[in-house]
Amino acid sequence: KDSFQFLFVITMIVGFIGLGTLLAGIIGISNIMVYIVKERTQEIGVRKAIGAKPRSIVTLIIQESIVITVISGLIGVALGVLTLKLIGNSLEEYFIKDPSVGWLLITAAFISLVMSGLLAGFVPAYRASKIKPIEALRAE
Repeated sequence: KDSFQFLFVITMIVGFIGLGTLLAGIIGISNIMVYIVKERTQEIGVRKAIGAKPRSIVTLIIQESIVITVISGLIGVALGVLTLKLIGNSLEEYFIKDPSVGWLLITAAFISLVMSGLLAGFVPAYRASKIKPIEALRAE
C-alpha cells in the first residue's frame, strides 16, 4: 500500500511537471508564430490583395505551427529514447529496474503535442486573417 501511494505521488508530480512543460511549449510556439506573422505581414497582405480567403491564411499559419511542433516533438522523442538507452540498467541501485516508455504513451504524447501546436498557432493565425491588405502593404 505504501509503495502504491509513493508511486501515485511520483506520477502526480511528473504529470504536473509535464503539463507545465507543455504549457510553456504552447506559449513559446505561440510567441514564435506571432513573430512569424509580424515578419510576414506584407506577404499576408499581398495574398489577401490577390484574393486569398481568411481561411487560407489561418490554414497556412496553423500548418507552420504544427510543422514546428512536430519537428520539436520528433527531436524530443529521439532525445528521450536515446537518454533511456544510455541510462540503461544503471538505475537499478535506485530500484528502477526498466526505465522505458511504451509506444502507446509516445503516440499519445505526440498527438497531444500536435494538438497543442494547433492550439498555439490558432490565435496568431486568426489575427493574421484579420490583417487588412492596404495596411499590410504599407507596413515596413
